[in-house]
Amino acid sequence: MNLVIGLDFGGTKLAAGLVDLTHGVVLARRTIPTPVAAGAPASLDAMLAMARELMDSAPAPVQGVGVSFGGPVAADGRTVRFSMHVAGWEQMPLAARIEALLGLPAAVANDGDAAALAEFHFGAGRGVQHLLYLTVSTGIGGGIIIGGRLHRGERAWAGEAGHQTLKPDGPPCPCGRNGCLEALASGLSIAREARLRLRGPDGAFSVLATIPPDALTAQHVAEAAASGDALARAVWNEAMGWLGIGIASAANLLNPGRVVLGGGLTRAGALLFDPVRHVVAQRAMDPELSIMPAALGDDVGILGGAALLRES
Repeated sequence: MNLVIGLDFGGTKLAAGLVDLTHGVVLARRTIPTPVAAGAPASLDAMLAMARELMDSAPAPVQGVGVSFGGPVAADGRTVRFSMHVAGWEQMPLAARIEALLGLPAAVANDGDAAALAEFHFGAGRGVQHLLYLTVSTGIGGGIIIGGRLHRGERAWAGEAGHQTLKPDGPPCPCGRNGCLEALASGLSIAREARLRLRGPDGAFSVLATIPPDALTAQHVAEAAASGDALARAVWNEAMGWLGIGIASAANLLNPGRVVLGGGLTRAGALLFDPVRHVVAQRAMDPELSIMPAALGDDVGILGGAALLRES
């Protein structure tokens, strides 16, 4: 049995799993909230403690540790550049720390790259050699598989599909630029646009007006759009139009065999996939391009970390 540990460092939770790498099955898992206020050392200590528990209970020797990290990772696949959520991760040699403390070989990728690998090997990306994966959630991230292997790019900035510039004079993006796909179609951008339109003449007629502005989320917008609310439907459809344009643009550059979409917004189901597929069909050069929902759910980070060890 080829057993490995998959670690998922997220902004809100830390997850560790014992994975049968041959079959892509999580045999056991541990999860705790991320100790954000305590900084990187506390997160690393907590994660290592969960990993040791899983190693001690494993039915066979564990062969390695793979890490999905919620932030940029250097081109060496070993060093964290920084975290958007937790202080103290800057330029941390995470793989070397894990190897020294657990005595196993380790590899690290950002969460978008790791999710792409997981879906390619174990989920909705099986059966193609070239894959584009996007996480559509609070923000928009992604990963690219070319020829069956993760493509990080020259300096490991590949896969940042959320930061394609689609509207140069558009709204500001958290990256500091304007008009990125993330600024037009992410969960945060959908909520922001809904709040703006609620201040207009049609705002009083929307069910969204009953929700305090600071509490309004993309989920509220999706639910209202599904029930026929005109303002919510306009906001949602505009965002899905931009998402479709972004996917088609990336697909025209990469020609993936499939596009897989994961993340919280995809829980809207057909409300998201139908308009996105319609726009992509109009704009993508490849008429056979398919867009599929991700298959691995909450285990995608654990399995993505584990899948990194297939690259070694």
